[in-house]
Amino acid sequence: MPAPVDHSLAALPYEPAALGIGAAHIGVGAFHRGHQQSYYDDLARAGARDWGVLGLNLAPPDIAAAHARQAGVYGVLTDDGAERALRRVGTLRRVDMAPDPLDPAWDAISFVTLTITEKGYCNVVGETRLDLGSAIAADLETPEAPKTAIGFLCKMLERRRRAGLGGINLVSCDNVAANGTLLKSAVSEFAARAWPELTGWLASHVAFPNTMVDRIVPAMDAAAADRLAEAMAAPDDLGVVAEPFRQWVIEDRFAAPRPPLETVGVDVVADVAVFEHMKHRMLNGLQSALAELGRLSGFEISQEAASDPGLIAWAKCFLRQQAETLVAPPGQDLDAYAETSLRRLQNPMIRHGLNQIATDASFKLQQRVFQPAAWLVERGLRPDLHAAVTAGWIVQAGGQDADGSGVVVRDPGAARVARLRDQAGGAHQIADAVIRPPLFPAVLSGSAEFRGCVARWVDLFRDTRDPRAIRKHLAESAEGHAHA
Repeated sequence: MPAPVDHSLAALPYEPAALGIGAAHIGVGAFHRGHQQSYYDDLARAGARDWGVLGLNLAPPDIAAAHARQAGVYGVLTDDGAERALRRVGTLRRVDMAPDPLDPAWDAISFVTLTITEKGYCNVVGETRLDLGSAIAADLETPEAPKTAIGFLCKMLERRRRAGLGGINLVSCDNVAANGTLLKSAVSEFAARAWPELTGWLASHVAFPNTMVDRIVPAMDAAAADRLAEAMAAPDDLGVVAEPFRQWVIEDRFAAPRPPLETVGVDVVADVAVFEHMKHRMLNGLQSALAELGRLSGFEISQEAASDPGLIAWAKCFLRQQAETLVAPPGQDLDAYAETSLRRLQNPMIRHGLNQIATDASFKLQQRVFQPAAWLVERGLRPDLHAAVTAGWIVQAGGQDADGSGVVVRDPGAARVARLRDQAGGAHQIADAVIRPPLFPAVLSGSAEFRGCVARWVDLFRDTRDPRAIRKHLAESAEGHAHA
């Protein structure tokens, strides 16, 4: 029997329409609705009435109609199989689809968050400079009519500059290394090319704090929608199902008024990097590892892969090795974090598709797998576990097989990897062709041991068709590490 829903937070103790709009968010997907909005809702419940949110989506899905139909109120159902809680959220006050940088509503906004995915920054893979072969090229040609988030932000900032308005905080919430630094680089380069007079104003009026965000909020499928509708006693086209765990860490660097997020559990700290590395390498690193190895092992859902006995043994070894590459953030225990990470991925109520996790792997794997692998290689430690993940990605790159929900892996860097793989032929030639900068750290491209290890796994994955046999090989690899 499912655990009962706790309705203690179901009622809204504030009037959504009475909230002032002081914040904005670009990329109003399931994650934003289940993560940042839960903190804004906490603020409103605590009496803060100035931090309603204007949402902007630059690409489908178009949720504006659903937002209007539900008067902006939706449910967040958190569930870990033992405890369920329902919350109604009303702080997302408006959702726009067509970007309008001249909309006067933006003049009153001082805090903008973004979840635009890794490729939304239009940067060259492995670098912070803009990829002029991406969608950003069209915005540079017509900066007055931007289509990308970076182009939109620069047009909006140029309006602020010309109007003599105050500063603003632009806060990336994407799983990108030094995300604020990347956002600043993208905005600064675009401004220099399209709005040269904006460049100096940016330095004194705009802050780009780095952040770390954490909550598993899968894309809604039919089963999740049914569970939410049952809890809400009505269909909910905006609501999400998420895990109970949540975390948000923001660098203490601002150029304008901001919501008092530290009063509702957000950590505002001097250095986000140690938190970021812990989360990216352990939780996200394991997610990406299971996405690559789990699919080869016959699984489609993260929870299924994380609950397989052989992959559990492999995951525990991987997490221990990832922890070796880290400095524990203040107040954090890496062993406990590893246990919590694995347990979160085993949550039976969260169906997170491995194809969804594997999307944009050419961006994700750099910080999650390749950089810690380089740390290990530099210290003469065995890179076998990381090589297996790398080989799994290489073997599957460019695949177009949909999972049971119809999701196909979308990765801008996959076509190049697939081309190099198919042209090279032999496993050692494949490893030599693919493992090169800027995608891979130079220490990995220069390591014959790492390349050879990747080649051995490539051979094994290509020759072994039985998922059970692959799981057996991975379990044996973990056992070898445990006794090393």
